[in-house]
Amino acid sequence: MQNSGAAARLDVGAVSPAQRVLTDWLGMHIALMDQCAHRGTEGWAHRSVYELVAAHGQWFVPSADLPAGIRPMPEGECFANAAAVERDYPHLVYTEGFAVASGSPVGVAHAWCTDGEGRVVDPTWSDLRGSAYLGIVLPLDTRPQRHRAWGGVLESPETLFPLLRNGLDSGR
Repeated sequence: MQNSGAAARLDVGAVSPAQRVLTDWLGMHIALMDQCAHRGTEGWAHRSVYELVAAHGQWFVPSADLPAGIRPMPEGECFANAAAVERDYPHLVYTEGFAVASGSPVGVAHAWCTDGEGRVVDPTWSDLRGSAYLGIVLPLDTRPQRHRAWGGVLESPETLFPLLRNGLDSGR
């Protein structure tokens, strides 16, 4: 199953330097899957988390500052931090995917919240200037209800594999 459409979808329009890093990084992972000819996910909607995010992810705009009342939270705990913010601020939604900090050469798995205008509310990273976020507002039934031992929804086999196997409903 080739997914060149997902990689092409990422390469649309003018992008920031951080978006270019993230686009190239995801494209490299998708190309590696093509080269490996891995058959373990044959017949699934997506072969990897990279293809899932490339196909269904959207770019989110980093905010200048955290909204009033939301304090910075511990680094290295982005999944739990974003889940806690969503619980405490119901107008924000848990979002997961990949992000790259300004000046970084690679993307990382990351979680944050977004507001109704698609702005990033990231309680984990303190300086969002020059960063890029590509992610998915996950279906409500897959969002974490508490801190997970595996970390993110897109990292845990119990939640990732059904999304890879079945894909995401385009209406979500």
